[in-house]
Amino acid sequence: MNQNLLTYLTDIKNQIIDIATQKGMNASGKTLSSIEIIETPKGYDLQASPSIYFMEHGRGPTHPGTPAGNPNLVEVIQDWLDAKGINANPYAIAKAIHKNGTKLYRSGGNSGILSVPLNLDRLDQVFNDISAEYLNNTAQAVFDEIKL
Repeated sequence: MNQNLLTYLTDIKNQIIDIATQKGMNASGKTLSSIEIIETPKGYDLQASPSIYFMEHGRGPTHPGTPAGNPNLVEVIQDWLDAKGINANPYAIAKAIHKNGTKLYRSGGNSGILSVPLNLDRLDQVFNDISAEYLNNTAQAVFDEIKL
């Protein structure tokens, strides 16, 4: 598998963890520990818990008729409060979030946890490097075959 892609994805994973930690968004560590690089037949995938989306964008208000999550928001908030060592009413916090969304969401939802590491210019450079490597390998294989 391509070492450039693996290096790139490892760097992104580490940047996400570093930015979240620097911003104090790592309470229990569950979301960040869910980030993993999976080898696939065609290369690699960077995967994480769906909750990582909320670290970048925040959580919007709950729409009427939306089914409860599993775990529900009160349970998620209680886990967060426990991890942070905060004594507060998780029901009151959940009610406020259901009504208004989180502070991050209300402020525009761009924490940089995902958007900074997933910079398109960097991605373009990595793919240019990978395509150049494949072109060189293919050209070398063709020339080696002609020499025979």
